[in-house]
Amino acid sequence: MSTRKLRRSGVAFLAVGAVAALGACSGGDGSGGGAEDVTLTFAWWGDASRAERYEKAIDLYEEKNPHVTIQSSYASFADYWTSRNTEAASGSLPDVFQMDVTYLSQYGGTGQVAALDEFVEDGTIDISTFPESVMPAAKVDGRLVGIPTSTGGIANFFNTGLFEDLGVDVPDGDLTWDEYDAVLSQVGKAGADHDPQVSGSTQYTQIWTVFEIWLAQQGKSLYTEDGALGFTEADLTAWWGRATPLFADDGFIDPKRQEQLNGADVLGSGVTASELSFYNFLVRFSEGSAGGEFAMTLPPADDTGDRGLYLKPSLELSMSANTEHPEEAAKFIDFIANDPEVSREFGLSRGAPISQPAIDALEPEGLDRQILDYWEQLSAVAGDTPPPPPEGAGAVEVEFTRIAQDIGFGTTSLDDGVKEFFSLAPGMLG
Repeated sequence: MSTRKLRRSGVAFLAVGAVAALGACSGGDGSGGGAEDVTLTFAWWGDASRAERYEKAIDLYEEKNPHVTIQSSYASFADYWTSRNTEAASGSLPDVFQMDVTYLSQYGGTGQVAALDEFVEDGTIDISTFPESVMPAAKVDGRLVGIPTSTGGIANFFNTGLFEDLGVDVPDGDLTWDEYDAVLSQVGKAGADHDPQVSGSTQYTQIWTVFEIWLAQQGKSLYTEDGALGFTEADLTAWWGRATPLFADDGFIDPKRQEQLNGADVLGSGVTASELSFYNFLVRFSEGSAGGEFAMTLPPADDTGDRGLYLKPSLELSMSANTEHPEEAAKFIDFIANDPEVSREFGLSRGAPISQPAIDALEPEGLDRQILDYWEQLSAVAGDTPPPPPEGAGAVEVEFTRIAQDIGFGTTSLDDGVKEFFSLAPGMLG
């Protein structure tokens, strides 16, 4: 088999078996003049736009390191973790792979990924310009097991042109949660006769990260220090209960209608006018089928002195504990995190770079300028980033979303949904 890259532009991902076969056992034949030929496997989640940017970064790395070949694959978020879990069970994770903080304890606490402290200490990986407030989210049991490449956070998006078409004023400044819900209801009523019909937003009560913000504003958290749930049934009832009146007047889009869109971004498709989502999604929404311009404001807060916001590592990179080429894998991680040319290629599409050299390399214009302006606004009010959640947190988040969607579809009641969540979630946490 050729040692060239097994990459397919715009295609979903390599089959699980193929990735596993190319995992930690990958290597070269030693024929690269002066340096041993090395093959590294690299996997990430994302869309075709992210894939194109990664492929250009990989090409650049291989030009600078001709003895290294990177074999890459990507998938949607859910499919990505299905593949990683399969590989972890057989000890064949990719040499380098994109990591989400939700799964860091699962992989970092069980020895599936390598500690990277030694590569920081010897200078192979440079984190000297990374903000200390974010780094707790990269450590498990005091060991550095992920290298953040960018930071993200939640923004409140408004399609300004669509608001104007509907005769609804675009909110300017801070909103309470009730005020935001009133805006969504106003959009839903005004958009009932629009072609296509426009609803206020997707169901934000199904979004775990938005729930986390709301909890923090109540002085609570998703998890306690000892890894238990940090909220009560009453908290969850109050949160999920916000959806009932919004579904009634199209403040939230009908889930059945959203399902018919086959996974398309409802905001980018112009069938909703607002959304609470990660700020770097501005590019995705703007390039959606409906296009349009978007304003971004901070998420709702009943008390602007306690917004519950922090900078989350939007992407981290981890190294398989079984890689045969840890030094080369560490160099590649450092390259993706710090190289100015990589930074210019990605722009703000993955969030604001965490590395100062990567930030300094940017010459933001247009959407990138808008994203960076919002990042600066968010940074000014952000608190410290919490440590990674306990093992099993990923499964808890999946159940949270599933049950919230069941409530939205009307297949379960609010009370039954809350009881179901609390009957399942505690047992999932390790």
